[in-house]
Amino acid sequence: MSPSLVVFAWALGKTLPVFLWKGLCIHAVAMGLLLSLRAGAPRPRYVVSCLALLACGVVFAVDVAQGYRIELASLAQGGMARADGGQAAAVQAYWPVWLAAGWLAGAVLVALRTGLGIAWLRRVVSASTPWTDAAWRTRMAAMAQALRLPRTVGLRIARGLSTPITAGWLNPVILVPAHLVTGMPADLLEALLAHELAHVRRLDFLVNLLQHGIEALLFFHPSIWWLSRRIRVERERIADEIAAGLVGDPRRLARALDALSRSADHGDDDARVGLAQGAKHGPLVDRIRRLVHPRVAARRSMAASLLAAVLAMAGASLWSAADPGRAQAAPGADDSRGVLADYPAIQSLVETSGAAHVLVVDTRSGGRLAARAENEVVPIASLTKLMTAMVVMDANLDMTQAVRIEEADAVATREGMSRLPVGTVATRDTLLKLTLMASDNRAAYALARSYPGGLPAFEQALERKRLALGLAHTTLREPTGVSSANRSTASDIARIVGAAATYPAIVRDTVALDEDVNAAGGVIRYRNTNALVGREGWDIRLSKTAASERAGRCLVMRVQVRDRDLTLVLLNARRQPA
Repeated sequence: MSPSLVVFAWALGKTLPVFLWKGLCIHAVAMGLLLSLRAGAPRPRYVVSCLALLACGVVFAVDVAQGYRIELASLAQGGMARADGGQAAAVQAYWPVWLAAGWLAGAVLVALRTGLGIAWLRRVVSASTPWTDAAWRTRMAAMAQALRLPRTVGLRIARGLSTPITAGWLNPVILVPAHLVTGMPADLLEALLAHELAHVRRLDFLVNLLQHGIEALLFFHPSIWWLSRRIRVERERIADEIAAGLVGDPRRLARALDALSRSADHGDDDARVGLAQGAKHGPLVDRIRRLVHPRVAARRSMAASLLAAVLAMAGASLWSAADPGRAQAAPGADDSRGVLADYPAIQSLVETSGAAHVLVVDTRSGGRLAARAENEVVPIASLTKLMTAMVVMDANLDMTQAVRIEEADAVATREGMSRLPVGTVATRDTLLKLTLMASDNRAAYALARSYPGGLPAFEQALERKRLALGLAHTTLREPTGVSSANRSTASDIARIVGAAATYPAIVRDTVALDEDVNAAGGVIRYRNTNALVGREGWDIRLSKTAASERAGRCLVMRVQVRDRDLTLVLLNARRQPA
């Protein structure tokens, strides 16, 4: 599967649940506006319903496009799974891809139903015959001229229909059931044809097709079907108004609709998809009542007006909560300062570090206390070693087994720092402590090289771990972090910290103060690279630092502050955060 297709599926899957809320917000605003309009005013009600449905389609498409652009940028920076075997694994591991697949199946079924309706309509048109009666053609021409129709309307007789219907918009044609031609009084049939001409004048067939397209796109949302039904109801009411004015007698159209409802059903067109407008469609009893008593309209009570205002305001206010861009937007430094006021030590650490990417999270609740550019993909340097340690621990290796530092370890990490001489022999447990506490690159590389199956097997296990943790914006090319291709976001790093905190050995080693190692040239004393570890007033439960020219200075910690467990991520700081 191509990377761009997986990225699109990912963006689509993430947009679907968010749009459920956005659609409800649009629905609430539309209901409020509809409640504020008179029931006897179908034109503004039709406009509101159409705009609401169109807004749903546009918002969904824009959100998917924006999500795809963001995810594609992350892929270009190395944030998504690699384009080799990693993409297939991503499809199995990530719920957005499966959700997108389910959406595609549903959309195809709805679109297929519409396609079958189009095919049925084309067969009906092909099987129909022209209505050549000169008198009726003259009547049709007069009504078309009165409506100022810019195009010629065909008139054909069809069998198997129960009501006149309109098909097409470039070359529109009105299909008249054969039993109505011979069985309905001429004045009533003329009223029905006037109704169909009103649909032609308003391009309702084209609007209806667009409506079906949005229904297929957003079939999963009940608000879409509610809005579509409202559009069809108001559409028929508007056509009735135009037709009543055209024939000059609303009661005549009412009698025609009544006669149509009583006529025998000679076809199964009502069971078909409603692609073509028909005079029999919509709530006939309500339409007849409106034609007979056009001035009777329900009065709007104060309660209805109040409910309309509440619904509109609720929909507008909830929009911000449903907007993923707003929900994910990181507050600036000034916003963080207010939230962190109760934690002056954390606040001071964040401010003095000058970190470009910040995330402070309540570990238990998941609530964010501060965030800044937490979803931007950046190099992470030695923070990679937390993932390396988890992969080594997952293999259940003999941690007392001795591993020798080889020349290959020095060559692979020559761009990074290490105090371990080539030839040093240490246990895996010691190498793990040096990897986490002192961020020694040769120790980390030796752990990966000595992994069962060698470095290729370790890289595969590292990729599986990345997928298992759902790190959609993380790329890990090697085990130490010396490569700037190892990239992630503050949000993904917080997830890594949460996973690492479940390993007692990792927790122990990241907060160890120091370690003496018998190296080839003598005893080397290592100290924790985080100067806050062991300092009075700091209850640090997990720690890892990183530094490089590309990544800047980085720090992650889990720290206990007044019975509150916080996860802190600082990336690309200007100065040493600790």
